[in-house]
Amino acid sequence: MKVLGMLGFAAFVTATGCTVVAPPNPDASMTMIIPIPIRPDALPPPRPLKASVLVVANLDRSSANLADRYAAVMTGLGAYLQSVGLELENMGLIATYGDHWGPRLLLGRRAGATPSPSLQLLLSAALGGNINIQDYDHLLPLIGSTLGNISDEDLAAALKLLASSGNFDGDGVTSEAKNVIEFGRGLGGEPLSAVQGGIERSALFDRPRDLFIVLYLQPLPRRCALATTDCLVDGRSPADIFTETKPDGTAAWLNFNGTGVLPDQVLHVAIATKEQEDLSAFRTRCMKVPGFPTTLFDVIAPSPNAYFGPLTGLLNNANRGTGTIGDFCELIGEKPDAAMMRLGTSVAGLLGNH
Repeated sequence: MKVLGMLGFAAFVTATGCTVVAPPNPDASMTMIIPIPIRPDALPPPRPLKASVLVVANLDRSSANLADRYAAVMTGLGAYLQSVGLELENMGLIATYGDHWGPRLLLGRRAGATPSPSLQLLLSAALGGNINIQDYDHLLPLIGSTLGNISDEDLAAALKLLASSGNFDGDGVTSEAKNVIEFGRGLGGEPLSAVQGGIERSALFDRPRDLFIVLYLQPLPRRCALATTDCLVDGRSPADIFTETKPDGTAAWLNFNGTGVLPDQVLHVAIATKEQEDLSAFRTRCMKVPGFPTTLFDVIAPSPNAYFGPLTGLLNNANRGTGTIGDFCELIGEKPDAAMMRLGTSVAGLLGNH
């Protein structure tokens, strides 16, 4: 049911109140109509809207320097959305560019889940024990349970570990959308083994919620412009794939088990560096952000290729309000509250449609 429709009905009931028919007065045979106003605070509260969040993060090796910034953006946006009445039921994270295992969950979390063992403790035990740890793949079976239910305290450390592995540099990959689209298509797929991470996407994203939020973290140049062949996935534009529907009207690229999700319930939020901005202008603008860490200029850059700009434009043309962009520099400064509120407000603006 549409929230606006529910609010309209509530306003109507509040304005008209209700009536009670009293028995006839014994002194005068008249039936009395007694109006009883209904106070607004007597109405039941509306059902909170729920959301799933899929984070698509550039985990190039250089992003190890941004792990704490990524974590702050993720937790900050989540806190804002919950403050305006959106319950985040589950969160999963994949890389912008997949590794040799293909599209898979790297981190996950469910609201209300029992906290997992500390990642730091597990890493210390693994590296201090008699275990042959050659690389990230050998470490995965030991820490998979914690990665599958990551805490806020371990989030930055986990992101740094993922980026430092070098597995997600995306060598030879040109498409910005390939990994996320293939991941969405495989939502109802088979569970992964512990060697591959073991986080079951079909269990984490078991069913659609009121919103499915795709949150992109992209501090480096996009590898393709949306209108070029380098961006195509299976010979098609990502915009066409993201807006395609099944015969029942649900989004074709999100293959949930059972019922799917409507395209106007899927929101793409890109937190990225500016596109088609001169490097000098980019750095001058970012340095004006209060508390911006200029040491990060070595690991972030504007994008000559326009990808998120035209993509969000086409998404909004198809389903109003389903594409939005936040500026990466503004969101990693010392006081990102205003930028976070602007971004969160654009996300929350979609709530009125559901």
